[in-house]
Amino acid sequence: MNILQYNILDGCKTLNRYQPFLNWLGEQNYDVVGFNELNDWTESEFQREMEKCGYPYCCLFEMESSPYFIGIASKSPITKINRIEESPFHHGMLHVKINNINFIVTHLCPFESERREKEAEALAKYILPIQEPVVVMGDLNTFSPLDRNHYKFDQIMERERRAMQHIRNGEINYLPMKILLDAGLHDANSSEKFDYSMPTEIHQLEDPFYTRIDYVLVNELLLAKKPSARMIRSSEVAKLSDHYPIECEWKD
Repeated sequence: MNILQYNILDGCKTLNRYQPFLNWLGEQNYDVVGFNELNDWTESEFQREMEKCGYPYCCLFEMESSPYFIGIASKSPITKINRIEESPFHHGMLHVKINNINFIVTHLCPFESERREKEAEALAKYILPIQEPVVVMGDLNTFSPLDRNHYKFDQIMERERRAMQHIRNGEINYLPMKILLDAGLHDANSSEKFDYSMPTEIHQLEDPFYTRIDYVLVNELLLAKKPSARMIRSSEVAKLSDHYPIECEWKD
């Protein structure tokens, strides 16, 4: 099985991104694709365009609490759907079941890390009773303790927005991701080489700060299938969003 997770930046709605994004997606061959930031998409549009790309089954979570919609598209039927947008979830949580695998797509708070701690706790509590394979994927807006050697405190403090997002009590706050890892989830993209997910080339930054905040996490039952994930950094996707997509593959 081969899956993709993609934050497409404000719905990818600009003229120079919308059709190139759909063209790129239509050329790929994934079984399941999860999305963040489906801003201004409608259910009918999502269904129509995903069908053109080869994904006849899909679910768009049009939240009332956030314009940053989340969604999932699949080649196989979706048999279970649960949507949560109540607190503490900042951009909601979407749970579907495809081919006996539970897929949870979410987009954690981009602001204070303390808010992400609460979201992570809610996620950990939610997945606890699921005795089936689980995938949690999305823009989690948090640094991982597995990347501790990459991040430098002073480097983050030099960037006001990053400091607001990731510094708590005078140190880098890895707790949101630690909560998820301690809950039995495993980072499918953890490796010795730092595989950053942003920034891309879209904003042409003079002093880019490379971070990994997009993840595919799996529980023990799915870990047995030896999933392997990596960021896709091609010249095409570098101009579609400020995030690179992440793909994950495992054998059934």
